[in-house]
Amino acid sequence: MTIETIAAFLSFVAVGFVLMATVGIQALVAMFSSVPLTRRHVKECPNFNAQRAYHRIKLVITVACILVCVSAALVVLFAPTASVLGFLLGLVLAFGAEIKRMCPDNERNRKSYESLYADCYPLSDSRTVNWLPAVLLRKLHPASRSRSKTKEPQ
Repeated sequence: MTIETIAAFLSFVAVGFVLMATVGIQALVAMFSSVPLTRRHVKECPNFNAQRAYHRIKLVITVACILVCVSAALVVLFAPTASVLGFLLGLVLAFGAEIKRMCPDNERNRKSYESLYADCYPLSDSRTVNWLPAVLLRKLHPASRSRSKTKEPQ
């Protein structure tokens, strides 16, 4: 093995890891965590818009799978064998590092689910009170002070 081959292997390990960590894990979390959380929310809140939530989950899974499959196909077609093995090792390492995120009982997943799918809750639900656009706008851009209370430049 030459240094060039080892460098290519390690660089493709990094590429596979970054691709899986940024895109592939999101699809896996959507499959293994968001679907059970959606079922649970439908039971807890009958007015929860499950159709919108499932549509968003399908969209995330589809886009992520297409992106990962296309990039994997490009690597397999155009890279040497050592690089392909490095790419696959990077995918597996990223999966192993984030395997706990696939669990629907993960507190981080529940919090992100409630924020990402806030528009699926009925408007009267207390979870959406802080996510309405007007409330968010006020939090992001608080009202400016009146000019009479500001100090004049010296």
